Amino acid sequence: MMKNHLNMKLLLCAALGTMTLWTTSSCKEQRDQAKAILSELTDGDGGDEDYSDDGDEAPARSSRQASWNVDGNTMTYGNHTYTMNGNFGEPGGDMEYVAGGKAKVTFTNVPSDMQEYQTVYEQFLGKTGHGVAAMLPMAFEMWGRNHDMGKEALQLITCETCYKEIMRQLPAHMERSEYSPADDPYVQRCLPAAVLEGANKENGYNPTEPYTVNMTVGQKAQWGQESEILQSYVYQLYIISGNAWNTTQRSVTVMQPWRGTKLFKVNGCPSLYVNIFVPRQDWNGLK
Repeated sequence: MMKNHLNMKLLLCAALGTMTLWTTSSCKEQRDQAKAILSELTDGDGGDEDYSDDGDEAPARSSRQASWNVDGNTMTYGNHTYTMNGNFGEPGGDMEYVAGGKAKVTFTNVPSDMQEYQTVYEQFLGKTGHGVAAMLPMAFEMWGRNHDMGKEALQLITCETCYKEIMRQLPAHMERSEYSPADDPYVQRCLPAAVLEGANKENGYNPTEPYTVNMTVGQKAQWGQESEILQSYVYQLYIISGNAWNTTQRSVTVMQPWRGTKLFKVNGCPSLYVNIFVPRQDWNGLK
């Protein structure tokens, strides 16, 4: 970080020096040089903001927003791509029960910051139940990179009770405490990857790319229930995992408000933040 700050200061000094000459000369070359230096200081390419792994956390929010576009079942945000497929109903509409119904969400990268996460939620994935369910492992991974960012992400897509329960349990499974031994096998930073396609205990929970969350419908009796307390329709679905747990179907309940925004929220997902089987290889992290 110190090196980057020094480079910024040097560039700024150079720009100011060049601009001083600009005020006393009409030389086009000097004006162009000043503009180029200032452009390097201020312009972005619309992609990811870099952060160092040497003690620096991922930024919670970027200083700029990348361009985004939704085209059918695909959304692009900068150079990240998200796709959504399935027969659980149309985005923003009612979720239909289809016996044996399946859905999946794929993504090339975990969102870089809250601006991206919120945009993807509000403009694309939050419009379906399976879309918002797939945002859970993204939020878990974001919490692992930056606690404040992860908390904000989880608060965005979950109801209050669900959020509190996640934050009561998740830290103990993903982060070593002062009481944890150095080689504690149940502090599992790889937990967010456990539900991604191709991730299993034998390969260290390193998933195939692009990352895929596969889902199927839950029980019909728990599909589209009306909740007076939540003032929402509630649906149960299952995320299909590999062999991270004894059972491959991990239950998630999602809710769609009766009034106002039609964006879905997660109402419960306790089977996603419990210990997984100890990996047999090292985990390489997620992009």
